Amino acid sequence: MSGITGLLNIAKSAILAQQAGMNVVSHNIANANTEGYSRQEISFSGRPGLQNIENIIGQGVDAGRVRQRQAEFADRRIRSEMGLLGHSETSRRILEQIETLFAGVGESDLNAVMNKFFNSWEDLSSNPESMEFRAQVIQKARTLVDKFHSMASGMNEVRKNINFEIGSSVKDVNRILSQIYDLNETIEYAESNGNTANDLRDSRNLLLKELSKKMDVDVQETSAGAVQVSYDGIILLDRRSLTELDATTVSDGTQSSTKIIASGHELTVTGGEIGGLLQVRDSYLTGYTNTIDDIASSLVDNVNSHHSLGFDLNGDTDINFFNPNVTNADSIEINLDILNDASKIATAEGAHDWVNNVHTSNGPGDNTIARRIANLRDIKVLQDRSTTFSDYYNSLYADVGFDTVDSQQNEENHQLLVDQLENYRDSTVGVSVDEEMADMMKFQHSYTAAARLVSVANEMMTTLINLVG
Repeated sequence: MSGITGLLNIAKSAILAQQAGMNVVSHNIANANTEGYSRQEISFSGRPGLQNIENIIGQGVDAGRVRQRQAEFADRRIRSEMGLLGHSETSRRILEQIETLFAGVGESDLNAVMNKFFNSWEDLSSNPESMEFRAQVIQKARTLVDKFHSMASGMNEVRKNINFEIGSSVKDVNRILSQIYDLNETIEYAESNGNTANDLRDSRNLLLKELSKKMDVDVQETSAGAVQVSYDGIILLDRRSLTELDATTVSDGTQSSTKIIASGHELTVTGGEIGGLLQVRDSYLTGYTNTIDDIASSLVDNVNSHHSLGFDLNGDTDINFFNPNVTNADSIEINLDILNDASKIATAEGAHDWVNNVHTSNGPGDNTIARRIANLRDIKVLQDRSTTFSDYYNSLYADVGFDTVDSQQNEENHQLLVDQLENYRDSTVGVSVDEEMADMMKFQHSYTAAARLVSVANEMMTTLINLVG
């Protein structure tokens, strides 16, 4: 096509192309502050020319496909770091809660309460027949037992909350997987004609980022544009199937735990928020609980071993101070007979003929047993007799503090890396309003020039008609 009609067609193509460019610029500016949005760009190509007598004359311009800038490396790194950040954030948050259980207030931490218990025995040794000092031993023992119960109850409550959070996070994962599945289908359909569903891909990428913070999944994109999500070889999501996770609570008779099941297999999640929850519950919290139980059990065994050999004010022996049948922190208790009668507290040593069942007390004024129990405070009775009650607890308290600080530092480090990667991504594929303004001016001038071209063609056509007419 040549002549004035060809000129009009060229001007028309220019107007439509610049208008398409302006639409893309407008869309970019509108989403300049939209999280996860990738800048879109339009391509232009010249139309094939037509041969006339001497030259090949171009036929204008075509607006090509609108593509988004890609930052696949940054997106993968961000997803990886989001998993680590989610893990450290969750670990830090729960460890800080656990730390408050050990810190106590003033003289109320477990170590201080144990010292007061042993001090009460030392006071009793100064006057073993005193009912006032005996009542004081019972009162300090009550406080110590209550402290053990309180710590065990607190840690058990943390465990219950963790199990609840795991179940809640699994629901979030299933929701995200379902949304990604729907987007997969929509993207495949939208791109089946060769186009690129840019905004839908951005939405899916945000969901993958959110999913990665929950658990460390593996993500692969298929040739059809869908993504496949798997964990530890189990496919959770692909083009045609969606596998939901199941949070199942099991109990071993003393404690309950929430496990994650997919396709009949238990998933041992190590990354993301769920990984952090599982590590705190199964590693940190279990270790702390076992240590407190060790202290309680050793206290019961060692106090009873001395007390049962002693004699009370009535000359009776073979009496346990603590109930020997319950030795964990959540169940430790004082012998009911002693609670009801302080005179049954054994303070005196004596002779034992176990064969003939003949036992002779040194007398109610003897304080040997009371001193031995008081001295347990400074004797190495834990960890194969390598540490004292106080040192063992202080070591545990220090471990809790170190674990908490370590999780805080990990969170800061991973947050810094995520921020750096996000900044890199924004600088690569994010929207720069300055660049968009420059493109907008460029498209505007081109549009104005094309419109002017139409006017010129119109004037030429008018002149031609007047000449012919």
